[in-house]
Amino acid sequence: MSDHRFTPDETGSPLAPAASRTPRHPHHLRYERPAGTARTGPEGHGAGAARDLTVVTCACGFTTPALPDADARLVYEEHRNVIRDETG
Repeated sequence: MSDHRFTPDETGSPLAPAASRTPRHPHHLRYERPAGTARTGPEGHGAGAARDLTVVTCACGFTTPALPDADARLVYEEHRNVIRDETG
């Protein structure tokens, strides 16, 4: 067994707090339902049938307004391609 005891590094360079570190993955792309919107039934109509709306958000700050689901999917794919091009 070693007689060496662990001592903290006292060189004056503390680790950066988690909040100030740059994220390893600056993107986290996801769909979100706007508050107060309900999904419509399987036939697409029902009592007070509202259109299905979706917001696309990303950790990089990218956010869309509430869009119809089909449009949100297109925007999601476009941003996903931008992410791929950045990292590739």
